[in-house]
Amino acid sequence: MEYIYLNSVNSTFSDITKYHTFFLTKPIIAHDRKINIKLQDAEIPISYYNIISGYNDTFSFTVTDINNLTQTYAMTFPQKNYTSKQLVTYINSAITSIGDTANHITTSVSFDDQSLKFSINCVSQNSHSNIKSIVVGDILGERITGFTSGLSSGETAVNTLTLTAPNASNLNRTKNIYFFVKSFNTNNSNSDLNEGNDILAKVQAGVRFNDIISYQNSSDLFINIPEHISYIDRLELKLLDDDFEFLDFNRLNFCLSLCIQYTDKQNVVFETDERTQDTQLLLLEEQLCENI
Repeated sequence: MEYIYLNSVNSTFSDITKYHTFFLTKPIIAHDRKINIKLQDAEIPISYYNIISGYNDTFSFTVTDINNLTQTYAMTFPQKNYTSKQLVTYINSAITSIGDTANHITTSVSFDDQSLKFSINCVSQNSHSNIKSIVVGDILGERITGFTSGLSSGETAVNTLTLTAPNASNLNRTKNIYFFVKSFNTNNSNSDLNEGNDILAKVQAGVRFNDIISYQNSSDLFINIPEHISYIDRLELKLLDDDFEFLDFNRLNFCLSLCIQYTDKQNVVFETDERTQDTQLLLLEEQLCENI
């Protein structure tokens, strides 16, 4: 058994593939044995952002009065971390800059700490019931705001109208951090058919932004590397969120320790007197699968 200690400071990062390449000072050599690996521990800074440019950074909605006069409020959030209170402040500031009162209707956004939901609130500034509808536009920020694209209040004629998001706001970005490895297939399955079976480990992101995850693997189980891989002189890793989107730690480094174990290869010995033909075929299939 041996350990490999990696620090992302010493890796080569690709802006295209998002992989960190670690060149090992001592290669992993099987010597006619099977290589087994596991993530032993990791230190990961929670320095990524919960709003990312081009990913979840847009929000818009349109307010219509009974005369079909409209006012659209469209905004793009700068890439960084937000609390619900900071998001309300930014949205209302953007509404004010566009014009919080239009067609005699004043518009604002609020957040309920108990329901964890945002609301769009419209109030008529005259005695007429002149508010017809609120309709959410085509937005990227569905998860952070809880609103869905195309959500509508329905048509009405009232003095006050509120459209509340159907979903709770999720400003956590991710519950887990996935370690994907390119150097070999780990045969670990996942629920996304678009992703390969090359997840080395899943680490829970159970701390606040600007804190550090200190992960310790308490399991004794190892991942079996395919037997045809007998020499590894580099490791290519990338860290992804629950949506398998790249996590940008904004130039803060992460560290991890890998534990390497070597085991003897299993040889299939056929004993015609004691084993049936079906059993022999099953054992042969298992060995062939391990070599794929």
